[in-house]
Amino acid sequence: MIYSYPQWKELPELDLYLDQVLLYVNQIAGFSAQNDKGLTAAMINNYVKHGHIDKPVKKKYSRKQLARLIVITSLKNVFAIQEISQTLEILTANHQSETSYNYFVACMNGDNIEDVPAVIIAACQTLKLYHQTHQLVLELKRGNPDDSNTNT
Repeated sequence: MIYSYPQWKELPELDLYLDQVLLYVNQIAGFSAQNDKGLTAAMINNYVKHGHIDKPVKKKYSRKQLARLIVITSLKNVFAIQEISQTLEILTANHQSETSYNYFVACMNGDNIEDVPAVIIAACQTLKLYHQTHQLVLELKRGNPDDSNTNT
């Protein structure tokens, strides 16, 4: 799978409404197939309610919220939301949202960059292995449709 996450400076400068956020984040995180569980309005409302992302201002979401939603949506199939949120709080302390997000993007996009925190590298590697495993399972299903229910 080839990753193409936008850098912070490539995220929309204008704040987005909920429906725009959903479309944008799901496109970035690769949730286009009907079987994938992408980001939903209910999820965003839940994330706001539990403090995982800031409340929207006048029903609009900023670049910082968008970046956080991209990371959460990308990692939610591999890690618990609470783990992701706690780690993001530590990494984005002292106004480091842009830097931490760009580290995540560079790591996911395969760019060589120095000083990336080990936790970001490990999370990216885990996510990539998850996607690789998922792809291998799909290939197994396509290649051996009769064997998928045996030996279980």
